[in-house]
Order: sequence, then C-alpha cells, then structure tokens
Amino acid sequence: MLHDRRSRPSLLLRHPLTTTLPALLLLLAPTALASPDLLITEVVDGTLSGGQPKWVELSNTGPATVDLAAYSLGVKSNGGSNLYGGAAHLLSGPLPPQTSFIISFESDGGPGGTVFHSVYGQDPDSHASSLINGDDVLLLYLGAASGDGSNALLVDSFGQEGVDGTGSAWEYTDSYAQRCGDQANAGLFLASDWYLPGPNALEDGCGDDDACEAATLAVLTNPWTHSGCISSAPGTPYCLGDQGLCPCVNENDGSNGEAGCGNAAHPGGAALSATGTTSLTAADLKLHTMGLPSNRSSIYFQAEHALQGGAGLPFGDGLRCAGGSAIRIEIVQSDSAGLASTSIDLGAAGSNQPGDVRRYQHWYASSASGPCTSGFNGSNGYEITWSA
Repeated sequence: MLHDRRSRPSLLLRHPLTTTLPALLLLLAPTALASPDLLITEVVDGTLSGGQPKWVELSNTGPATVDLAAYSLGVKSNGGSNLYGGAAHLLSGPLPPQTSFIISFESDGGPGGTVFHSVYGQDPDSHASSLINGDDVLLLYLGAASGDGSNALLVDSFGQEGVDGTGSAWEYTDSYAQRCGDQANAGLFLASDWYLPGPNALEDGCGDDDACEAATLAVLTNPWTHSGCISSAPGTPYCLGDQGLCPCVNENDGSNGEAGCGNAAHPGGAALSATGTTSLTAADLKLHTMGLPSNRSSIYFQAEHALQGGAGLPFGDGLRCAGGSAIRIEIVQSDSAGLASTSIDLGAAGSNQPGDVRRYQHWYASSASGPCTSGFNGSNGYEITWSA
C-alpha cells in the first residue's frame, strides 16, 4: 500500500525537543528483520508425470519463530535477470524453530490431489504458480520481491544468479540438492555448501518406470527434514584443483565444486563424481564428469594408487591423481554442455574383487592456449572401495 508522505506530519518538526532517541530509532527501524536462520535447504526436480514433484524446502534453523509473511521466494530461469512471472511467491504463517516449510511448484489439487502427496503421503505447505526446472535459480527475499528483485533484500540463494545452470556443478535436472549448513548465504552461493548428486540422479537405474522413480524419490529426498548433508555418494573425491598445487597457477575457481584444475572451457575445472553403489553384483556404479571441453573424446582411467599421497603430480595443465597398474576403462564423448558419463560395468572392466580400493580419473584434451600450453588436463581423482 502506498502512502502520501505529504499528509503525514513530521514528528521531528512538531516535537523537536521531546522526541527521545529510542522513539527516533523506532521510527527509522525497518518493519521486519531478516533472520540469518531462515534458508533454502532442499530443492527437488521430480521425474514423474509432468516433471513432478517439484518443490523447495525452507528451514528455520534458529531458536526463534520466523514470520514467513515477511518473505517471498523467487525463481529466475535460464540465466535471466528478472523473476519468473514478474514477482516472487509470497509466503505466510509462522515457522517455529527447527522446523521446515515446503513450497510445491504444482497446481493445488486439493487435499491429496497432487503428485507430491502421492509420493510423500502429505500435502505441501504452499503451492507456487511458477515452475522450476533443473537449471533455474531459487532466491529467498525479505519483502515482496518483483521485477529483478532489487526492491527486496536477498537473504539466501540456490544457484548462481545470472547463470543458466545447465552443465554447472549445481544443476539439478531430474535430481535434487540438499543443504549442508545452517546459515543463509545472502546470495553468495557456493556449490560446496550443498550435496549435489548431479543430473538424472532420481531416474538412474529405473528405465522410465514410474514406480521405481517414485520409490527413489521417497528414499533420496526428505521434505520437512533438514538433517544436513547425508551423502549417498559411493566414493570419495580427492586431488582437488583448488589447493595451490596446479601447474602454472591454474587453480579452479570453485564454481564446479570438487574438481580438477581449471581449463579454458570451464574455469571450475572438470569435476568427477559417481552414482550407484560399489556392489560388484549390482553393477550399477557410474562415473560422471562435468566441466569438460564440449563435443570431444576423452578417457576414464582406473589405477591402484593415489599419487603423492592423494595430492597428485603435475600433468599437463592439471594434476595426475591416479597411477600404478593404470588401465583405460572407457573412451567417451562429451556433449555440448561438457558432460560425460560411463556406460559400462566398471567393476568387470577393471577386473575388481570385493575389498579392492581403486582410484579413478578422467583425462581429456584441452585447449593448447591453456596456461601451460600442454593441450591436456585431468579431473579430480575419485576413490572407490568395491564390495560384493
């Protein structure tokens, strides 16, 4: 509501001698203060009918109740500068300490009438009219944000504002993301604050079977439960390119999370991760890499040792992380976004047995204009302990 300031008397002019300092501070104070304990804690881009359920969890990690009516949640799509639909979604109601609130990006079908309810057995707390996809940025504001959001105070964010998330460390297409910490970031997003299993984590191994994908959603995602990072990753990344050890001062800039040294295509470096299990019987382990040069062949390797105690040795424009009885696992082609994955039985390809500890790395050709002009580079290392 707009007020005509010309009709409002000035207390300072009418009572210059009697206005006390506390009263003056009260006049100047904002109507609401942002809580550093209200933050985005989970983001889900589902894989069932219509790409549902799509939802965002907000959590109050502090000791006091938060008035959600003072806040709004906005979406910026495809790297755009303005909020989807022109305004953020307005929130309402009290949120007690140590509790969470779910906003579903799905039409309100009434009690029990949503895909969200079919998966989790409960209705969400709120329904937003906008949509989210796995490359969109989520923004929590103090105030009713509109336009580009500059009329409100940015409290927390998921994703890098102004960036299309496709191919980024934080892409959550057909996947999810879970917050590790308990403090809002004021818009300074860091992928390392999140558990990020990568695109397609909610459909891997299901072969488009809806019952399988619904069960996967129920197991991997946790509405109303902010328990920090409970990683289901099957192994451990090591030999990271942000430790001051990259040749030619070629450290990554952190934008791809746990990754190798930087490259000309992606300053965040090539990030090697894995999904599935370490079971040789299940044979469902897959390696995934983001931050590669686009549309180019490269090689996944397996070896026995983590070189230099896991710190790695100079290797072209990056670090060689794995060595000793090294074997080539698979030649792959990166896509236009610089993404690649294995497609074979890694346990069998590496002739592995239960209890074997193996190290993996992705080696790739890079631009000869890189800092060392070598024309090749490597991802971070990734350690797996195979089981039966």
